[in-house]
Amino acid sequence: MRLLFLAPAPPSDRHGGGALRMLHLVRFLGKRFEVDLIAPALEGQPEAERLLGGICAEMEFVQVQTPSWLTRISHVGPYRTDPLLREAVRHRLGSRQYQAIQVEKPAMLPYLPDGCHLPIVLDVWAYGLSGPWRAVKHEQGGFVRARNLIRLARFGLFDAFCWPSLHSLLVVSHDDLARSERARLRRRTVVVPNGVDCSTVTAKSSYEGSKPLLLFTGDMSFQPNIDAALFLANEVFPEIRRELPEVELRFVGRNPDPRIQALVRTGIVVAGAVPDMLPHLHEATVYVAPHFTGAGTRTKLLEAMAAGLPIVTTTVGIEGIDVQPGRDALIADSAKDMIESLLTLLASADDRRRFGLAARQLAEARYDWNRCLGPLESIYRDIALPEALAC
Repeated sequence: MRLLFLAPAPPSDRHGGGALRMLHLVRFLGKRFEVDLIAPALEGQPEAERLLGGICAEMEFVQVQTPSWLTRISHVGPYRTDPLLREAVRHRLGSRQYQAIQVEKPAMLPYLPDGCHLPIVLDVWAYGLSGPWRAVKHEQGGFVRARNLIRLARFGLFDAFCWPSLHSLLVVSHDDLARSERARLRRRTVVVPNGVDCSTVTAKSSYEGSKPLLLFTGDMSFQPNIDAALFLANEVFPEIRRELPEVELRFVGRNPDPRIQALVRTGIVVAGAVPDMLPHLHEATVYVAPHFTGAGTRTKLLEAMAAGLPIVTTTVGIEGIDVQPGRDALIADSAKDMIESLLTLLASADDRRRFGLAARQLAEARYDWNRCLGPLESIYRDIALPEALAC
């Protein structure tokens, strides 16, 4: 069976949770089927070529064009398409015999040519509009809020009326599954969670503190992470440092926004991109993920769980992960509660060990990639079955 994997960016292990998810999806599928990958030639291409060279039958990275200002302001739909990538997809579908297409994110659906009758498996990453709605409610400026409301309406109309007929819809959590069921999509919807490689992300060996360190990781140009970092540095950390003057807050992740870079002061470090996240995870005392915007399952939080770190997060931050609050993590939806939770963990090695071991156990039991991707194989076996019977 041969399938085309249509990606919005090169799959890689260093360029965000979406790229990491795609890397593991392609690896899983490539070991079972013949997979061709097509994606824009963006950041992460060398890693994709190195990591997937022996997995994919073919890989094609297309140099996309930067749209002109006239194209940007005149565009009506929610998603812009690049003509070179669109033509490359059309040519590939016309010149090769594929049995199915896996499309990563709804933004890539417009690249499929009209009249495409192959089975389509759409991986949405985060189903619905909860993430954009949170951004609108969180936004302070009236003009920006109005602009985002217009974008939100475009997304909603596209999702409601412009999706092609799908064989299957992939969502990352049972929360998203429930949302899709409420929308009565009448499509086969399958939960394929985000995961973590527990054999690579090993658990920390000690919970006895030296210098206390609070850690927050992620793509530091991603707006929900920017919001979380600003909240943590401005609303939470000053009170923590007042109680514990020796504590350090460290932000680790690529492309730190200028607003995050401006947070650097005594006790706050902005490390930027690092070649290996594991030493930072093992050094940390507590992992903090104070998200109030965004949607989907955060792979960096899963990494912290696999590393055996005690975690303080929010209801939004833990969304999509089957955590039992008070056992696997501490949930704090206000600055006051977050300060209290962090001080509790910083004061007790026993509490840190208890929460850290529980987080590691949950990661191993539910979120190792080897466990997460099983449902994907059955989807493609079902697609292949009619063809096999016809033979």
